[in-house]
Amino acid sequence: MKFDLDKAKQRVDDLDRLRIQRALSDTPESFQHIFKLIPLLLHFNHPDLPGYVSDAPTGIAHFSPTPFQQEYLAHTLTDESVKNFLKKHRTFESEAILGVYVMGSIASIAQTPQSDLDIWLCHREDLSPSARELLQQKVERIQQWAKRVHVEMNFYLMDQRRFRCFRYVEPMTAENCGSAQYMLLLDEFYRSAIRLAGKPLLWLHLLIENEADYEAEIERLTQTQQLDLNDWVDFGGLGTLSANEYFGATLWQLYKGIDYPYKSLLKILLLETYSWRYPNTYLISREFKHALLTGELNVAHQFDPYLAMLQRVTAYLTERKEYKRLDFVRCCFYIKVHENEAEVNKSNWRLDALLKLTQQWGWHCGQVELLNHRQQWKIKQAEKMHNDLIKFLMLSYRNLVNFARKHQVNVSIMPQDMSILTRKLYTAFEELPGKVTLLNPQFAVDLSERYLTFIEVRNNRQFKDGWYMINQTPDIHGFCRPRYTEYSQSLNKLVAWAYFNRLLTANTELFVASKNVELNTLRQFVTDLRLTFPIDNASASNSDLSHPCEIRSLAVIINLTQDPTAHLTDIKSSIQSSDLFSFGVNEESLVGSIDLTYRNVWNEVRTLHFEGPNAILLALKVLSNKIYRGAPLPKSVQVFCYSRYYRRALRRIVTTLINKCISIQIGAAQPPKNNLLRVAGKNWQFFFEERGISLQEIHNAKLTKTSQIDTALSYKVNPTYPAVVKHHKYPREIDAFASEGFLQFFFEDNPNGSFNVYILDELNRIEIYRNCDGTKEKKIHEINRIYQASGLDENNNPYKIVQRDFNYPQFYQLLTTKDGMTIVPFHSRLALS
Repeated sequence: MKFDLDKAKQRVDDLDRLRIQRALSDTPESFQHIFKLIPLLLHFNHPDLPGYVSDAPTGIAHFSPTPFQQEYLAHTLTDESVKNFLKKHRTFESEAILGVYVMGSIASIAQTPQSDLDIWLCHREDLSPSARELLQQKVERIQQWAKRVHVEMNFYLMDQRRFRCFRYVEPMTAENCGSAQYMLLLDEFYRSAIRLAGKPLLWLHLLIENEADYEAEIERLTQTQQLDLNDWVDFGGLGTLSANEYFGATLWQLYKGIDYPYKSLLKILLLETYSWRYPNTYLISREFKHALLTGELNVAHQFDPYLAMLQRVTAYLTERKEYKRLDFVRCCFYIKVHENEAEVNKSNWRLDALLKLTQQWGWHCGQVELLNHRQQWKIKQAEKMHNDLIKFLMLSYRNLVNFARKHQVNVSIMPQDMSILTRKLYTAFEELPGKVTLLNPQFAVDLSERYLTFIEVRNNRQFKDGWYMINQTPDIHGFCRPRYTEYSQSLNKLVAWAYFNRLLTANTELFVASKNVELNTLRQFVTDLRLTFPIDNASASNSDLSHPCEIRSLAVIINLTQDPTAHLTDIKSSIQSSDLFSFGVNEESLVGSIDLTYRNVWNEVRTLHFEGPNAILLALKVLSNKIYRGAPLPKSVQVFCYSRYYRRALRRIVTTLINKCISIQIGAAQPPKNNLLRVAGKNWQFFFEERGISLQEIHNAKLTKTSQIDTALSYKVNPTYPAVVKHHKYPREIDAFASEGFLQFFFEDNPNGSFNVYILDELNRIEIYRNCDGTKEKKIHEINRIYQASGLDENNNPYKIVQRDFNYPQFYQLLTTKDGMTIVPFHSRLALS
């Protein structure tokens, strides 16, 4: 065994050296500088060195500075202090750091100038919490130092014993999968790790046929003194992989795919490949280690973990004859690698290898040129990539759900992780009426158009009614071919789509072909939209995604497409507020159309369009349904009016009405005394309820002067006209968690051992089941089984579950504390304590 370990060490060391050479080749000097200094800055702690934190743990096992690092010290410190410093720190009584390893795309064909340095820092197991905190501060300062020269670095403090005991459940972030995976993370680490300093990784040096026997073999080698564990870092073997882990890991990669589609799609397909062979999965890291230690792998050629993933996915899709999906994966892979675009007449080994791959794939020059010039892509090509991405991600998601159904997955990742994962996917991919689809900015750099024409179509045999946008000056013949860029039933949504996807900019020249909307009106609307909603907006944080999708910014648009005042002949110099909605002898409402555009805390952009004599009533009713009791006031509420006449009066009175509706609904204002409003010759009574406004027409009633529009909304229900919707009593804290589009279950324990279940469906309608018997865990398993079951029917679906892409059921526990009632994700640490 000693001979085998020595031989294995030589091969792994040779591979590390080659990978470090590849990591540094064709990269900026700033990256090379920082990459070479990482071990030095972790080993030493000096006030003149980056990353200094007083009393921070230091020392890396078996570390000695390289000539480059010694030269850096000589330039940074004075000659005398260098000698004293090195002499003082020649040896450490007890090194705090056992090993430093970089993983991921570094040194692979997929490494780009923008690639992050993901570094595992394995520290001693007995490091105190305070010492670990100081070490965390130190690595954060090193990260900040590197970021100043545009090098992204992420450190992960690891404890090998803690990791081996399956307790790696850090909170989920954009860089950390949280509790979503364990073994699959280790698989990626082992196949891509490069040792920068410290002890070697034991797993890479031991060829054990059956991974399930790994721990027993380590125990045997230790007892027979063939192995001293103090010489190694060991994160454990790749034993049994659970179906639950595949489910959580794939969801997390879908989460990553939202922002990084080119890289994540390949990983998603790899996980699908793994799950296809489950439970007989042969991980790439095991295949790599076997080839390395048996001599089958030519170390001089180097094992490339990203090419290995592509080869495994290619074999999988070819066997399934899914050639379109394979071609799209290759396109994404090409774009990812081509970010290494080389200078003219300068060689780049990654691009050379990529060119050979395209020749093997049989790609023609036109296809390569199209991908090479993606920075010049416009909306059609960007939309095609976006739609293909969604189509293939949805296919992977459906395959994942089928896998979960087949293997009866009971998702093991923590529920708060699941909630964030599904909500992030929902906001990015779920297509809903009125929702503005936001294209991934990675698909194109500049989608701006020089000209945009908006065309309204009514009663046309060729085109359905609505609004069309073309990216040229008005040309009826060109439009009839048809070559429109986008269609929407409402002008508001079409303009919002063009604006938020950066087609419509300050330099775009606008045209309009419509009998109802003038060019000046369109230009003013675009200006108002731009001033209300900045395009660049911070991404929704995990905290935001943990809350209901509350409205953050709201624009209310009056009479953009239908303006009843344009046809008025009898213009009054003064007018009563109440007359605006029931004007003249014909009692016509002067609000012909209302549009709502809003951005919620999940960073979605949504629009609503209401038209006709009751537009104001419908807008108030729907808006009230989207305002949650106890929610904060929106940060911005803007009302715009484009009427020919009475513009200021209409804007003022609708502003008052909208603000009162919001304030009363969230509980920030007391309701007015009267609740009657006359609209288009009819009298209406308002009722404020937990889930929004309900309306009821009142026949043969007259409005008094005390029932003017500015006091029209009332919370008190007149017994003669009862509210249409009534709800059973339920804990009001649930309102703060209500999220439209999701199926949510809230459990409440009773003193007699039973429990109540409060269910909110996708429309936030509540249903209550009291005094349930059995266990909550069994109830959750039953609900998940119903969700995953195909062919749902009424007899086998008591909870009326509707299966959609990202509405996976979410579960919460109601807890009574000294401060009142608290809601936590079911099985969270708090719920279990």
